[in-house]
This record gives sequence, structure tokens and C-alpha cells, in this order.
Amino acid sequence: MPSDNPSQDGFWLFGITFIGSPSSELFLALSGTVLLPIKTGFRKFYKRRFIKLIPPLVIWSVLGLLLYTQTHDLPFSDALQGILRIPFQPTIGVYWFVYAMAGLYLLAPFISPWLKGASKRQIEVFLTLWALNMTIPWILYFFPAITSEFAINGNYYWSLCYFGGFLGYWFLGYYLRKYPITIGLNKKWLTLIGMTVTYPTAVFILKKQGYNTTILLDNLQLGSAVLVAILYTLFQNTHLPKKVQSILSAISRYSFCIYLTHIYIARELYWGIFNGSQIHIFPRTFLIALMTLATGYVLTFILSRLPKGKYITGA
Repeated sequence: MPSDNPSQDGFWLFGITFIGSPSSELFLALSGTVLLPIKTGFRKFYKRRFIKLIPPLVIWSVLGLLLYTQTHDLPFSDALQGILRIPFQPTIGVYWFVYAMAGLYLLAPFISPWLKGASKRQIEVFLTLWALNMTIPWILYFFPAITSEFAINGNYYWSLCYFGGFLGYWFLGYYLRKYPITIGLNKKWLTLIGMTVTYPTAVFILKKQGYNTTILLDNLQLGSAVLVAILYTLFQNTHLPKKVQSILSAISRYSFCIYLTHIYIARELYWGIFNGSQIHIFPRTFLIALMTLATGYVLTFILSRLPKGKYITGA
């Protein structure tokens, strides 16, 4: 969110960004846990997934572009061009995640047969090669002169390019479900703890020294995978009360539409309401997040009750 005092709020905004950075990747890992390997045929899987994905994406993309013609002086011709680009690229920036999910859905029936027969060691080899790819942003950061032609933005001749991308998070979630990490004095857990401490420490030190660390918060870099792995493991070993589980289940049912609408609710509604507020940036950000979640839930609940509401919400 925008800051009223960037010089003082910069550290807090960076911290909030860091805390929230693995959210999309964690969702991908959980998707891999739930979906892989798929147990239905191509047609049934695609129909079930894309009927929930595509109509809401198109509807909210169009509504968003039309909204911006009124609130951000977006020329109608540009909005129309954006609508025509919907099949090929996100017209609303945060919707990149939906396009990544669509690509993984398309791939799921092809990788499932291999996963069904793959050994633990085979999956670990894949994840190791994927992790090597995830070190590229760090190599680029510390050695920019020798990596100007490297694979951070896609190098078709990089021999490990086929082991990169968001597919690794699907495999990571599947692996952690099937071969969970035990919390305790064991090699895997202690290594994960060490990496989890090292990653934010390194990033915060570099940030404090005035370096631009944006690339080190990227979705496809090793630090994000480490945070996803430890959060997944902690959740996996946490037994929540049934009441909390029921609340989370209710939210998860409408999570897709909440995600699609949150950008409009937060930026067009609550950012304006809290503009100039004397509340500190840290609690203010979490307050806006909670209010956006609650508003998105209520809105989605109402829309889902309309005729054909599932095509609007994906619920």
C-alpha cells in the first residue's frame, strides 16, 4: 500500500512485503498436495478445473478494466485492447498467478503418470535440479557481470531450463505430503531451520546496507522455496481446533473470488479510507488486509447465491 511517510515507513513496508512474499508459492505447493497425481481423465479434469478458473478470470478482468476507465482515467481504447489480450496475458497485474495455475493444470495429466511410479529418490533429483535453477537470481545478484546472458529471464539453451518454473512448487508440495519432514533433531529439519534463518538475515543485512534486494524476493528463487517448505512443515505438524478449521474451510471455499476481487477492494476502497491515517503503517496494513478479506468473503458469498453465480466466483 502507499506510504504517507516513505522515509520512515520503508523498513516496515519491506518487512511486510517479505512476510507475504511466499504466499502464492505456498498456494501452489498446497495445490500440488491436493491435486497430484490426478485420478481422472484429461477431459474430466480439464472441465472441472477450467470451468472454475476461466469464467471468473474473464469477468473480473473485464470489470476491472472498465472500473479503471473511471477511476484511473484509462482510455476506453486501451481497456478494449486489454480485454482482447485476456487469453494471452494478465491485464490486471496480480492475475499473473491465475495464468501460472492454468499452465500447471494443462500439464497435470502429463506428469501424473510419472509421479505415480516415481520413487522418492527420483522426485528428490528433480527437486535438486529445480533448486539449482532457483539459485540463479542469487548468482545474478552477486555476479552481474558474468550472468548478463544467464537464465534469470529465460535462456532456452540453459540445460536445466526445463527443471525451472512454478512446477517445482507443485512437486515440492506433493513430496512434503508423501514424505513429511519430522520436526526434531534430524538432518532435514535442522537444515531447513538453518536455511530459514540464513535467508531473511542475508536479505535484511543487504537491505540495511542500501542494496536493492527486489530480485531476492522473487517467486522463483531459492529463498522462497525455503520459506514455503518450512511453512508447509509447520502447518503440517500443527493441529488446529475444529472451530478454526471450519472458519478456514469456509474462507478457502471462496478464496479464488476473494483473490480476484481483493485488488479492487483494497486499492479502490480501503486505501482511500485510510489515506492520511495516523495509524502506524504496520498495523494499518494488516487491518486493511483483514477488512479486505472480510469484504471479499461477504461479496463472494452473496454473488455465489445468484443464478449462475459459480461462473462469477468459481466457488
